[in-house]
Amino acid sequence: QRMSDAQTPVPAGIHRDRGAGLVVFGAVEILIGLAFAALVPLTLVAVTFSPMVEIQLVVSSLALYAALAAIFIALGIGSIRARCWAQALTLSLSWVWLITGFCTMVFSWWFLPGVWRDLGAGSGLDAGDARMVALGINLFLSMIYVLLPGAFVLFYRSPDVIATCRARSSNPGWTDRCPQRLLALAVAYVLGGLSIIAMPAYGFVFPFFGFLLSGAAGAACWTAVLVLSGALAWGTARGEPWAWWTAIATGAAAGLSSALTFAVVDPVELFEIKGVLSEQGPLFETLWPASPWVHVAFHLVIWGSFIAYLAYIKHLFNPPLGRGRTRE
Repeated sequence: QRMSDAQTPVPAGIHRDRGAGLVVFGAVEILIGLAFAALVPLTLVAVTFSPMVEIQLVVSSLALYAALAAIFIALGIGSIRARCWAQALTLSLSWVWLITGFCTMVFSWWFLPGVWRDLGAGSGLDAGDARMVALGINLFLSMIYVLLPGAFVLFYRSPDVIATCRARSSNPGWTDRCPQRLLALAVAYVLGGLSIIAMPAYGFVFPFFGFLLSGAAGAACWTAVLVLSGALAWGTARGEPWAWWTAIATGAAAGLSSALTFAVVDPVELFEIKGVLSEQGPLFETLWPASPWVHVAFHLVIWGSFIAYLAYIKHLFNPPLGRGRTRE
């Protein structure tokens, strides 16, 4: 039985052709990819004219920009060509983008007005102007983090879009054998692995059961997480039961480790390890909640939600895909 969020396929011949929409949304994806690609030379130029920033600190970010550019451009081309794999992967990516973007905007709407009020007071900016700046930034970020991925989700989950891609694809892709929820989770693992590329810029800080590891120890831990993310993405896409059990175990360990660490961590120590510049310190201190229990609750909610979602989709991991089981 195909999952509810993947929609029931429309019988061939009676669906509305969404080829034009696939071209439009594919073009938007390509533009997003080109924007990420443009960040690479722009960042290099900024570093060249800013001696305060060391080039080795931004190399990892450049690699992340390049990877995201390749992903969006590839998905955009696949969408324009109405490929089933592009529809499924774009929908999965959009769900991850929307969920993380929504959480980001909750944080931003909560903290950003206060940040701008404090910064405005220190720079002489009128309180009303500071509120307008914060409002404008939040509205812009809301379009990027919520409205845009929301539009992608609504379009690519449409039964007509799915039917259009199937009608124009000669052979079903590997994504057609994977339930949408498993595919979205696998994409989340891949994106989580990609984000580790940026860790060198933050001193490889790794929360480990009440301690902050960094340097070689932190790098070893993040490398292990990178390998684990790749293995979980592969196993989840195949619906392997071991991937579910591994995710449950590591999710519980990560939640406990993060909660314990941020319950006792000194923010000054964290900023020093991450290499935060002295003039950026006040901004980070403003964003840092005064009570450590805010961090504990945050990490417990995040990892608890992840474990609850895994429990919700456990039935999709048995039997594994490819062993007499198809997506529908």
